[in-house]
Amino acid sequence: MLAASRKAIISTVSKATYATAATASQITTAANGVKVASTQEPGQTASLAVVINGGSRAESGSNAGVAHFLKNYGFKNNTDRTAFRIAREAEIAGGVLSSNLSHESLVFSAELLKDDVELFAEILSDVVTKQKFQEHEFIDVAHQTAAESINALGNAEISAIEAAHHVAFRTGLGNSIFAKRTARINNAAVKSFAQSIFTSGNVALVGTGVDHEILQNLAETYLNLPSGRLSLEATKYFGGESRIESVSNKGNYILAFEGAAANSSEYAALQVLRQALGGDINIKHTAGSGILAQTAAKFSEGTEIKAFNLGYSDAGLFGVQVSASTAETGSAIAAAVEQLKAVAKGLSGDDFSRAVAQAKYAATAGFETRLDTLETLGAQALNSGKYISAADAVSAFEKVTTSDVAQVAEKLFKSKPTSVALGDLTALPYADSVSL
Repeated sequence: MLAASRKAIISTVSKATYATAATASQITTAANGVKVASTQEPGQTASLAVVINGGSRAESGSNAGVAHFLKNYGFKNNTDRTAFRIAREAEIAGGVLSSNLSHESLVFSAELLKDDVELFAEILSDVVTKQKFQEHEFIDVAHQTAAESINALGNAEISAIEAAHHVAFRTGLGNSIFAKRTARINNAAVKSFAQSIFTSGNVALVGTGVDHEILQNLAETYLNLPSGRLSLEATKYFGGESRIESVSNKGNYILAFEGAAANSSEYAALQVLRQALGGDINIKHTAGSGILAQTAAKFSEGTEIKAFNLGYSDAGLFGVQVSASTAETGSAIAAAVEQLKAVAKGLSGDDFSRAVAQAKYAATAGFETRLDTLETLGAQALNSGKYISAADAVSAFEKVTTSDVAQVAEKLFKSKPTSVALGDLTALPYADSVSL
């Protein structure tokens, strides 16, 4: 019966649309207020996601960590299906279900065969419309959440980045995507948070390889949500210092500054700067690329110095992260600062050309994995309602000049620094000892 009704919905629309299916991506608003975003691709497989605006940014001080708990409630018992049935149906259909949390989005997604689009649209929709939030399931959710947090925050690089967000923004984007062990979250809090963000104006149904009209029809059929849209405070950058004691023979240090919102012209220039500085090690046991990789090579083996550029809907964070022996961390961060000062005076022609090319590649690669594409499309639908393609991103980099890069580099130093020291604090420098 259910299978028959699914085929009916798809066939009703396909007769009118498949013959002239568009190849471009589309973003529309369904009759029930849900955003619908699609992009076409060849083949017999497709992907779907329900993308929710909010992420950990939507948490308040009293419920810090609740978004992480809610992420792990995906695909648990709902009023139509048990968790076992959901897993079994997905397995029989050959699909893969997943959930992901970022600072600004909560995503429940599926990769599937095109013939099963409606089955997975229903399963995903049930997560935000029919979740039971049963007390006994909360125990498993809490255990999973704790395990993920311990695993992630046990990584010095991740822990330092999360701390940098908190220092830079305090609340909102400053909220960690990982619930802390001290989080005071109960089942009622998770249910209440879900009710606040699972509203029609705050949710998008996104698909790749699915006809747009079919996708919109599915959104109107299954995503029956209360009206409303989450209102978030504008992000404010603060900056400051955090020092975290850790037993390790290595130090991890972040020096960051106020960046720019994603898709802004300044963000594009900062992304070119980030690629010029580089520092990433792409091939094991080889030197990384970029100016900072050359700097790191002057220190003992295992030293890493790399740049990062994080862009969000209304703010950004740009900086360098150093991982080195405790004894060399201070010298390594000082050397990284000197490189930052140098690029503020201008990049060489070779460094600039390489950085633009790498920025273009990074932008294009961000659209090549389905899960990244789903989250990007969903965020665009919810934040601006405008589709920005990989080609658009590449075009933005082609407009960046060496002067633009020098200007954004110089502007970084005008913001209050954000610094995080993680390791043996008796040996790691204080922020005011770093000469900017």
